[in-house]
Amino acid sequence: MSITSGQPDAFAQFLFGYGLFQGLILLRLLPWLFQQPFTASYWAFTLGIAALSLASLRLVERGMTGVMQELAILLFIGANIAIGSIALGTVRLLLRGKLLS
Repeated sequence: MSITSGQPDAFAQFLFGYGLFQGLILLRLLPWLFQQPFTASYWAFTLGIAALSLASLRLVERGMTGVMQELAILLFIGANIAIGSIALGTVRLLLRGKLLS
């Protein structure tokens, strides 16, 4: 996206679709993840979550319309909720003195 201009090409759309597929797999694993105790390692998920959200916003910014506009909003809201929840969980661990143990 950074080295081209204008409407997103098919390759960029393919890469976004693959990222969305990976995000859906992660959603399927959420029940299993919630059974595990919260640790600081949950921050590993935030890069992918933020990247998927930002990619959808960039696609809309570059001219994609239709379903992508609604999807970008949903992904943005979901990313903020997920990353905010991980931040709150980390603060909770810090206050309990269990962040580094």
